[in-house]
Amino acid sequence: MSTQGKPVDAMDGDSDRLLRIEAVAKRLSVSRSMAWKLIDLGDIQSIRIGRAVRVRPADLEAYLADPARER
Repeated sequence: MSTQGKPVDAMDGDSDRLLRIEAVAKRLSVSRSMAWKLIDLGDIQSIRIGRAVRVRPADLEAYLADPARER
């Protein structure tokens, strides 16, 4: 199956797209610096692609669902 000419969104859907720090901060209703801090502390798993840092939507959901976060 050829994907030539198709936009990325049409191929894999928005739910599978990696999130930028701005999107993580927006979903958590925190500042960008707080989102960075959560990533640096290892509270939110992230991946690095070259110099870019991205978060999988599933990793953000895992952070939100973690009952230890409430303590």
